[in-house]
Amino acid sequence: MLINISGGGGLVEYKTLGEVVSKNTFKQIGASELESMVITGGNVRLLPSSKNDNWWTNENISKDYLCEGEVITLGRARYANIKYHNGKFVSSNNCTITPKNKSQVLAKYLYYFIANHAEKFYVSTSTYPKLDSAIFDNFKIPIPPLPIQEEIVKILDTFTELEG
Repeated sequence: MLINISGGGGLVEYKTLGEVVSKNTFKQIGASELESMVITGGNVRLLPSSKNDNWWTNENISKDYLCEGEVITLGRARYANIKYHNGKFVSSNNCTITPKNKSQVLAKYLYYFIANHAEKFYVSTSTYPKLDSAIFDNFKIPIPPLPIQEEIVKILDTFTELEG
């Protein structure tokens, strides 16, 4: 589906998230193992599925679980806890997301879109909310041209800095 951007003179295509993202392409570690890696002053970010957002370690400690790239993580259960990171990391119990085609969609644009709609991807179970892959994969996302995505990211980054 194509939608005209008013005033922008261009068309925006809508695709499903399943068409534009790759999921779970990085190694995962258990939560207790991840917690045991936390140090002060490390250069490898730890990405737990919990709300903890400022955990770090180093390459020697992370060993075989060390990953690198631009990634978005969503907690698989209980909370969305969406995080964005570009660099070295270790992930625990997350759904990891990257763009399939970086010339089509920016990872940071995906991050802001997913964060804005996160509660829609979780369904209630008998114990706690759980990420529903079918809902996520079929959710429609507007894909404007890259320069517009870059401008959206710039505005949202600035707004986020002002909030923090």
